[in-house]
Amino acid sequence: MNQSDFLDELAELALGSRLKRLSDRLLSDASKIYKTCGHDIQPKWFALLALLYQKEKASIVEAAESLGVSQPAISQFVKEMLSKGLIISNPSSRDSRRKFISLSEQGYQKVLAMQPMWQAVEQAAKDLCLEAGDETFASIKRLEKSLDRQSLLQRTLSNLENTPTNSNVEILEFSEDLSDHFKFINEEWIDEMFVLEASDKEILNHPQEIVINNGGKIYFAKIPRLGIVGTCALLKKDANSFELTKMGVLRKARGHKVGEILLRHVIEQANKLNIKNLYLLTNSKCEAAIHLYLKFGFKHDLETMKRYASKYERCNVAMRYFG
Repeated sequence: MNQSDFLDELAELALGSRLKRLSDRLLSDASKIYKTCGHDIQPKWFALLALLYQKEKASIVEAAESLGVSQPAISQFVKEMLSKGLIISNPSSRDSRRKFISLSEQGYQKVLAMQPMWQAVEQAAKDLCLEAGDETFASIKRLEKSLDRQSLLQRTLSNLENTPTNSNVEILEFSEDLSDHFKFINEEWIDEMFVLEASDKEILNHPQEIVINNGGKIYFAKIPRLGIVGTCALLKKDANSFELTKMGVLRKARGHKVGEILLRHVIEQANKLNIKNLYLLTNSKCEAAIHLYLKFGFKHDLETMKRYASKYERCNVAMRYFG
């Protein structure tokens, strides 16, 4: 059985780690390609070699700006490539303090010799992106532009300023005027990942009749600025069994731990109601939610699967709360 990838569970939280892992894999392959083809070249020099081959010469500052790499990094590459005789460094005719780097004759001949290999690598990379999806390369470029507009640091600090905490997340109980929120929040995440089924439509269109009037509960999470952004229901099945269901957080509020705060409250209320059997039904695609359920004491349960899973076509995971 294939071992699960924990970075999948961490999702966007591990974006940097995931891209680093991907970069390491590609650079490792690139190093093997150079070695197999008989070229004593480090992959990290590639972009600078290609730049000098095309532009003939550049200053450290120009190279750093063109490649989007720090000046210290370019300086280190230059030092290494000078020792290999691949480039030469000459002072500017206008300013002796400013130096230009260019390919040496040896470096120029080396780049010429590598052209067939580079073309093969380019085609392999295109094939890889095509296999992964037509938008793969374009998505990476868009990601870089988004970082240019606002760095991950800036975005994180902004989120921290607006991150809800237990003290500013208000938990509301169901009232008729909140029924539209119950429907909208759940329709958003279900439509995003699945298709609304008949049982979904029934409870979302009639929460008062199906949940509240039958002894269940519906809770909402409200935060400053965004209003009501999350909801979760306790649907009574019999005297001792309740289904934790229709838990969702609006896309615009995800990443702020609203779901965690809401789930903690719902479990506390379930304990106060002395519920003997608290269970939930979900799908393996909902990896982040399943990770959260496990964190709060739910466990995969075969008996629950056999007894209740037929309620939804999409259900392939059943869990029960063990505290």
